[in-house]
Amino acid sequence: MILRSSRGATPLDAIYAAAAQPERWPETLTRVADHLGATGGMIAYVAPRGRQSFLVTGRLREDLGALFIERYLQNPWTIAMAGVPIGKPVTVNSLIDTGALRRTAFHADILAPQGIETNLNVKEAVFGGGGGLGGFGFTLSPRGAEQAGERLRRFGRLVPHLSRALETSLTLGRYADGARQLARVLQLMPGPALLLDRAGRISHANPAAEALLRQRDGLTTDREGGLRLAAALPAETGSLMRAVTEALSIAAGSDTALRPPLRLTRPSGRPPLLVILVPLPPPAFALWELTEAARALVLVIDPAPQPLAAAEAAGAAFGLTAAEARVAALIAGGLSGPQAAAVLGISPTTLKTHLLRCFDKTGVRSQAGLMRLLGALPSGPEPFFHGKG
Repeated sequence: MILRSSRGATPLDAIYAAAAQPERWPETLTRVADHLGATGGMIAYVAPRGRQSFLVTGRLREDLGALFIERYLQNPWTIAMAGVPIGKPVTVNSLIDTGALRRTAFHADILAPQGIETNLNVKEAVFGGGGGLGGFGFTLSPRGAEQAGERLRRFGRLVPHLSRALETSLTLGRYADGARQLARVLQLMPGPALLLDRAGRISHANPAAEALLRQRDGLTTDREGGLRLAAALPAETGSLMRAVTEALSIAAGSDTALRPPLRLTRPSGRPPLLVILVPLPPPAFALWELTEAARALVLVIDPAPQPLAAAEAAGAAFGLTAAEARVAALIAGGLSGPQAAAVLGISPTTLKTHLLRCFDKTGVRSQAGLMRLLGALPSGPEPFFHGKG
């Protein structure tokens, strides 16, 4: 049977268009709602602890959708749906006491203002991992609810297509959220760099990071609960873990203040490693929150092998003198001002003068900013020139 909406196009056209272009799901939900005689549609995900719930809607009020996420994730409908088999379409009011529903704040705040009487619902398997719950819902007005049986039969014919399209969207999301492109960029970076997923597990490490982790000198890994970063000295692991947690919280939308770079002691006696955690923006589309996309970038600065090429690149890029470039490379490598002055054989006052000129020419205003800027420049294997300048 070919299903056609009142606009002449089949709802299947819209469903499979959204599979390939997830940003079209709101439009598709509206199109399917029209076909079903519903007032609106939604993809809802009630997440387990530690994950982000979301609501993708078509022709439903966005302000009340936000209120739903904030206050009403646990409501009579979601509680009733917990016991429904995956893939079985239902009219949700057939599962509950509708009189009791009308006495709830959920009804007063979310349903009544939108004229929603009941909902056509189906649970999706892709939302069930780790205790999550979610699926498609299409809202019916009191008039629409009078023909709920026929509307449910129509919905049932579309459910397999909606499920397949949703799974396709999530599969494509693993390739479209930028994680793969970011991994390629990491491969080109001269210094150690890693990506962490939402749980703080290492999802990618470039060759320089892999080599550093194998040395277990300052930074290493812990395989408990997946491959994670750990400090070589147990006493410093707690600080590292707190920094990772805070970076992931910021990536998830928290306003937590970002920590300054961490210094990790190296048992070999070499200069400490500097670890910089950079929160990454969330996926561009809510559905992709379910994918294991990268959530934080970890940059590791090893001051010991800072090459002459880094100073030369800085000079060429920003017009630094040879002396200024050497100061910039050492400071970016994690040395303090007195340490860099000692390495170069100049006074702290002279070093400060060079550093201020570096700030002026590069446009950064802190040593941490200079570190991030120079960390992105290419470098070679030559040892850093320790002569005077």
